[in-house]
This record gives sequence, structure tokens and C-alpha cells, in this order.
Amino acid sequence: MRRILIFIFFALNSSLLVLAQNEKFDYVFQEAMRQKLARNNDAAFDLFDYCLKLNPESGAVLFELADMYRSVHNDTTAIKLLEKASNLYPDNYWYKDRLVLLYFNGRRNNEALKVVEDMAARFPEKSDVLLMLLDLYEKNQDFPNMIKTLEKIETKEGKSEQISMEKFNIYLRLNDEKNAFAEMQNLAKEYPNDLRYQVVIGDLYLDAGKKEDALKQFKSVEAKDPNNVTLQLSMYQYYQQTGQDSLYQHYLTKLVTNPNVDEATRARMMAGLVYENLGKENQDSTLLLSLFDKVLEMPQEQTDILELKIRYMVTKNMPSDDVKPYLYQILDIDPENDVARQQLLSYAINENDTIGIINVCKPAVDYKVQDPVFYYYLGVGYFQTDQKQLAVDAFREGLQHVEEGSRENKTNLYANMYAILGDLYHDMGQEDKCYLAYDSCLIYKPNDAMVLNNYAYYLSLNKKNLQKAEEMSKKANEIEPNNATYLDTYAWVLFQMKRYNEAKVYIDKVQEIIDPEELAEDSAIQEHIIQINKKAK
Repeated sequence: MRRILIFIFFALNSSLLVLAQNEKFDYVFQEAMRQKLARNNDAAFDLFDYCLKLNPESGAVLFELADMYRSVHNDTTAIKLLEKASNLYPDNYWYKDRLVLLYFNGRRNNEALKVVEDMAARFPEKSDVLLMLLDLYEKNQDFPNMIKTLEKIETKEGKSEQISMEKFNIYLRLNDEKNAFAEMQNLAKEYPNDLRYQVVIGDLYLDAGKKEDALKQFKSVEAKDPNNVTLQLSMYQYYQQTGQDSLYQHYLTKLVTNPNVDEATRARMMAGLVYENLGKENQDSTLLLSLFDKVLEMPQEQTDILELKIRYMVTKNMPSDDVKPYLYQILDIDPENDVARQQLLSYAINENDTIGIINVCKPAVDYKVQDPVFYYYLGVGYFQTDQKQLAVDAFREGLQHVEEGSRENKTNLYANMYAILGDLYHDMGQEDKCYLAYDSCLIYKPNDAMVLNNYAYYLSLNKKNLQKAEEMSKKANEIEPNNATYLDTYAWVLFQMKRYNEAKVYIDKVQEIIDPEELAEDSAIQEHIIQINKKAK
């Protein structure tokens, strides 16, 4: 009796101890969760560790601790904790789901695959598990298992177009034409009004070398929908493969002029034809240009096809007069298209077409384009047509845009604009502005011989700052020592400085090298010769 009482006493004490320990665990676990939610991580870590000592096999503690370690980027420890939790509780979906996520993050795809395969067996009702499995099989290029997984999804969720298409594409990658064909036939029966599948069946026949069956299938679709884009693409490929050029060209034309083809797709197709044409030597451009013309008869909202035709024509060295209408057509659609306008400007410059230069550049300036080149050439055009104030306005506005160019271009444009501005201001009788413009030019281009010469000559005419004029004229002649105009300027500067004998030396050099006909037409040089010879000893 005494032994029985002792046993009951110890059993009761043991139960009370376990109960107390469980209560202690629950309390500490709840406090750990509270500290975690409050983002007191150090306290939460300590409390979860204590919970693990109280119950080393608690899945909840292992899961929460793993989450804590993951939050501080210690995925290695987090994975070990989740692996233990998953082994202790193999039927817990969430432990495995979190473990797979960490495997993915660490690119441990093979380990993830084993866990997901186990999940698929344990949780067959979970569609997301099958999708994960499908993704992992695809990463491993495991096509047979991809098929099996898709069939499981199909069994669970029923047939769908997406699943059938995926199976079809996998069969093609496996070179399993029989099953690919069967899958596509099923799709065609399931969706009889979607002719894409019937066209694909024709493509499969063609790939298998069954050309008669392919053509029969294509003609069947054509009878139902002659403007079907997918069909026309396949038909043109069929006739290309079978070497029937006239029919190939016929269906190609139908395809690229089909209103159901969007502009981007049409442009890609035309680009492919251009690439093919340019890749062959001595390829006739007549058919391709004719095709371009048919395409461009359609309304154009974008400029891609026009630009493509222009690039082709330029590559083929076709006359500028043939190219220009298409460039202007681009500008009708997109007035701010700098590429088209630059090409037109290039043609006008090469042809010395001053009016053409103005006509190309003026709209660009009106649209306030950023490229300073248009302002520069507009100014040049106005200068050459004696529209001085308009030229000044164009150059001054252009100077505000020069900073947007490259360093080299900036230097040249600044120098050139200021140089011509100096000439313009002189012609307009605004000498102070002329000198300021020349000074600005020489900052950017200190060895511009023409500006040095003109600046020196205008100073000499006004008998101003003759020492500076002499230095600039001398420098111009050092840069171009046999230039009759520059020698004449230097002689005249020396004359104005009353250095008559030196002036005669240089004016004699002018007479030695200048063309007699040029001298006969230059009254200024003739006058300088007379004046200098009178004063020289």
C-alpha cells in the first residue's frame, strides 16, 4: 500500500512538473512573440532560445527563430532550423514552404526540388505546389517531368488552352511530333473558331515534310478567313520553302499590307526583308521598293517604315531626289524628327542649295529644336541671301543651344557663329559689335586666320588699335604665308602705321603672287598699291 502511495505521489509530481513546464513555455513563447512584434530583436532572440531549451522539438519555435535569422540575413542558420522543423513535422505545409523559399534565395534548386516533390505528394490539393514543381523542372530542362506535372494540373483543374499550349511546346522541344500534333488537334477541336490552331497543324505538316497535307490545311483555313494574319505568314513561308517565287511574293505582299497587322510587326517584317536583300550580292531592289510603296500607301502613324526605306535607299546610293520626298513625309508625321531633317540639310549643303538650307532649317528653329547646327546653317543661308538681320537673329539664338553639343563641336560652332556675326555687324555698320564678336571667336579659335585678317583690316580702315591690328595680321600671314589677301591687309596696316617702306615690301609680294585677273577685279588692292607706292621711298 505504501509503495502504491509513493508511486501515485511521484506520478502526480511528474505531471505537475510537466504542466508547470508547459505553462512556463507558453508564457515565454508569448513574450518572445510580443518582443518580436515590438522589434526588440535581441530580447526576442534570447526568449526564443530559452523556449528551445524548454522544448527542443517545438516546430513553432524553430519556425519563428528561422524567421528571425532570415530577417538579419543569416539564411544558413534559418535553413538548418527549418530543415529540422520539416523533418520533425513532415506534414506541416508552411515549414516546407518557407524552407523552399530560402532554398530559392540561395539558388539551391536541387534541394528545393526534393522538398517540392515531397510537398506535391503530401499536398496534392495545392495547385501552387504543382506550379513551383513545374518551374523547377523547367529550370532543369526536365521536359518529361514537366509533361507529367502539367497532366496533374490538367487532371485537377480541367483542360485549358494555356496548359495544352505548354504541353505542345514541350513536345516540340522533345522533337515528339506525334504528341505535339495530337495536342494541337485537341486544341483545334476544343476551340474550332480559333483558326490559329488549325494553321499550326498546317505548320506541323510542313515541318514534317508533308507539303501536300500542309497546303490542304492552309487552303481550308483560307476559305474560312482569307485575311488571317497567322495564315498569311505560314502561306508565304510555305511558298518560300517550295521555291514558288510569284506566289511567295503574292502572300508576302498580302501579309505586309494586311490592315490587321500592327505597324510595329509590319516594320519588323520589312526590316527582315531589307536585311535579307542587303545580305545578298547584286540583289535587285525593284521588288523590295515596290513592296515598300504598297506598304506606304497605307496610313502611317509612325515613321519606322519610312525611316527603314530611306536607310535602304541611302545604303543603295540612290539619288537624293528619290530620297527627299520620303524625308519630307517623315517631317509631315513628326516635324521634330532631327534625323530626317539632318539628312535633308546634308543634301542641301552638298548641292549648294542655299534656299533649300533655309527651307530645311527654318521649321526646325520654329520648333525650337535643341540642335544648334540648324540655327548655324539657317544663319549661313540668310547671310548668303543678304538677309543680315535674320542671320544675326539665327546665330544669336543658336549660341544659346551650343552648350548641348560635344566639346569639339561646341568650340567650332562658337567660333564659326561669332566669326560670321563679326562679318555681319561690320556690313551693318555696327563696328563695336563686330569687334566683340571677333574677340569672342578668337577665344575659341585663336588661330582662325580669316578672322585675324578681317579683324585687323577693319581696325586699319578705322585707324583704331593699329598695334593690335599689326599683331593679328602678322599672325594670319604666319598661318597662311602665301595668301595675297592677307599680305595686302598686312601691307595696309603697316601703311596706316606710317611704316611705308615695310608696307611696300609686302604690297610687292602681293603683286608677285596674285593672279592678274583677280588683281584687275580688286579695286581695293589696286588703291593700296597706288597709295603705298606714293609714300614709300
